[in-house]
Amino acid sequence: MEVVKICPEIDVVMEVNSGLVAEMRKDVLVVDLTHVEEEVKKLERLATALKNSLDPRNPPLNTFDNRDGVYKISGLFKGMFFGFWITLAILVLVVILVIKTNLSLIGL
Repeated sequence: MEVVKICPEIDVVMEVNSGLVAEMRKDVLVVDLTHVEEEVKKLERLATALKNSLDPRNPPLNTFDNRDGVYKISGLFKGMFFGFWITLAILVLVVILVIKTNLSLIGL
């Protein structure tokens, strides 16, 4: 929003985009909000990407084509990874408990 002073003596201004001519008031503050609008649009795009990430069928925001379902595949591999290590830890604890309770297995 750009304002041009037509007559500074009587405070008459014209808004460049619309061509509106009006009296300038000292108690009104005019602020250009185009930078704020750009940031709001960027935040809206990021919020939409975050919302879409909750559905595993949607692709991420900045990604290559045909990447639908990448969240579903990553969730599957993450479950298998943690399942393997948790199962291995439980198995080690069971083996330690069996050996500790029955020392005749190792010859003592």
